[in-house]
Amino acid sequence: MIVCAEMDEHWGYVGAKSRQRWLFYAYDRIRRTVVAHVFGERTLATLERLLSLRRTVVAHVFGERTLATLERLLSLLSAFEVVVWMTDGWPLYESRLKGKLHVISKRYTQRIERHNLNLRQHLARLGRKSLSFSKSVELYDKVIGHYLNIKHYQ
Repeated sequence: MIVCAEMDEHWGYVGAKSRQRWLFYAYDRIRRTVVAHVFGERTLATLERLLSLRRTVVAHVFGERTLATLERLLSLLSAFEVVVWMTDGWPLYESRLKGKLHVISKRYTQRIERHNLNLRQHLARLGRKSLSFSKSVELYDKVIGHYLNIKHYQ
């Protein structure tokens, strides 16, 4: 059981800024670790995939920033039995987390936002203005997935 989890999305691009990639993930505030993550569109479907993730399975979901991506994210997290959700003000979080204890505030998402900054600091390809950008979607997703695997899942 996870008492308190933060959820956020992280933006990146492959080749050109018009080819956006989104990383959605949930962060356990108490253990200070990433619980689950998916790549996808910024959609409800991706959030559903994250919320249904089983504890023993790490799944990667690829896509754009759409409702479908959000749905996939939420479906990956359903097995974690999160008591309190803390998110930013993205409207899809509010619509999808109805009926659950949900806090919408930038004040309570500081740790996951700090984690986003750490990702940008540790992986040059996530920099907004960088010469070391990814040229393929597959490599982009594998590098970030490998980093999260080493830092949080082992």
